[in-house]
Amino acid sequence: MDEGWIERDGVRLHYLEWRPAGPQREPAVFLLHGLSSNARAWERVAAHLPDRRVVALDQRSHGLSDRPASGYTIDEVVADAAHAVRELGLGRPLVAGHSWGAPVALSLATTHPDLAGGLAVVDGGTTSFGRFMTWEQAATRMQPPLPTYRDLAEAVAAQAAFLGGSWDADLEGFVRAGLVEAPEGGLTSTLTSEVRREILRDLYDFQPELLFAEVLGPILLAMAGVLWPGAPAEVVEQRRRSVDEVRELRPDAQVRWYESLHDVPLITPAELAADLERTAIAAAFSSLARETEALAAIHGSVWTRPVHGDGEGWDVRELLAHLSSTQAALPAVIAAPRPAGGGPSAPFDPNRWNASQIRRRVERRPAELAEEMRRGAEQVHATLMAADLGGATGAGPYAGLPIGEAMEAMLGHQRHHLAEMRSVLSVS
Repeated sequence: MDEGWIERDGVRLHYLEWRPAGPQREPAVFLLHGLSSNARAWERVAAHLPDRRVVALDQRSHGLSDRPASGYTIDEVVADAAHAVRELGLGRPLVAGHSWGAPVALSLATTHPDLAGGLAVVDGGTTSFGRFMTWEQAATRMQPPLPTYRDLAEAVAAQAAFLGGSWDADLEGFVRAGLVEAPEGGLTSTLTSEVRREILRDLYDFQPELLFAEVLGPILLAMAGVLWPGAPAEVVEQRRRSVDEVRELRPDAQVRWYESLHDVPLITPAELAADLERTAIAAAFSSLARETEALAAIHGSVWTRPVHGDGEGWDVRELLAHLSSTQAALPAVIAAPRPAGGGPSAPFDPNRWNASQIRRRVERRPAELAEEMRRGAEQVHATLMAADLGGATGAGPYAGLPIGEAMEAMLGHQRHHLAEMRSVLSVS
């Protein structure tokens, strides 16, 4: 784990970063913590994403970032996040936000689609608070007294008691990063009551249900399936219903309920990381489809230009048909059963398969082929959510490889052909 600082409008923002020891898979993962938390809440999750570049931001007034007296509207904190993505060269990462970080991530994905290849909402609100409570009720429920501890040992003991069996000594740094010296002595939260109230007032007015339909790329709703002891039954029903409403807006959104309380990144990090990896793979295929859709808008005879060096004698429209057919086939490849007894799979003849798939698409326009790629990416996400990424691929050219590795190899294949298509179409 490395750390660093960036600055926006005079506010210094601290971040943590993890880079893979070997080749880096794209996209990167950009993580936003919840209220009264900090970037170190993601350490356990990052440890389970060894093949990706992972960056976790300390949002203003959290962790080691600066604590300005104002500037906590959703627009301001989204501007911080967007600046971090650009400044750190993350491209279009999968953006994940926990709790308060979820509306920040959602707003980033919709206001800056060039900076987010996909979205993961980690036990964040999926509908407006105003549907279920007044501001006065929300202010009372969401603003317990800020804690003050005599020393770090007392703060660690309190967090250990709260997390129970999920606690271990690796979280001591997370606890310390959330505290500052209190004026009257001891340690207290990096947030002040005034800042917390400003954030909560803005969060109360936020309407996430208006934004999910605008997200470009896959959406993961990673929700805590366990509520606090004594939680009213209507709260459970409200949460389930609001998640279902997102699915009505975005049928391609994938939902996972964890056996976890609200602090999913601390309690079930391996499970969450696996679903982030699945969503990142889907985001990569979605980005390919998005790039292809832009190329498909080109009209004219360019689509009959030959593709040199491919060894197949294809023209550029046939190359697009190959890309489309390959992406459309991936859900079946992911779901294919492994050969009985662990033996070798049936031989795969790529030339015969490619020829048959291109023949089936001979009458389709480039826009239709690009649309097929987009639908394929959506189905990839759904199929991956039920797959063991470490299990062997049962069919296709990469049969026998772990599914995660096979998808990375297939992404390399798709990116190579997309670069060829760009070259033939003379698009930089």
